[in-house]
Amino acid sequence: MTEQSAFIQKADQLREFSATNPVEMEFFIREANALLEDMPDVLLAINEQRYAAEREYSRIKNTALVDHGKSMIPTFARAQAELDAAEAKALWDQKRAEYHYAEDTQKALTTKIYSMLNVNKAVAAAYATHRG
Repeated sequence: MTEQSAFIQKADQLREFSATNPVEMEFFIREANALLEDMPDVLLAINEQRYAAEREYSRIKNTALVDHGKSMIPTFARAQAELDAAEAKALWDQKRAEYHYAEDTQKALTTKIYSMLNVNKAVAAAYATHRG
């Protein structure tokens, strides 16, 4: 498991976390904030992998296109080049999906933090009302 995978897995666990009391809310808020502080580095690393996969796909496809273009009509050469680069295309697609998943997880955690902060504020206000 890569560092990014472990990071996203922890973010997923927090995204699924349901606090049942103020102490758990505080735990969630602290943990999620810590993750969000590191999220730009994780997104950058995934994005670098995504662009590297795109470059590799392009290199394989274009090399195959040149090779097949010497002996095939252009339509067949393009089709064969696509087939030759299929694995690289699949890896590129996977990296794009990982990036978008991480990005969506970041948005979900941010939304959940704001929700927990609002609930926490309401709970504090309720306690203040009952005491006074």
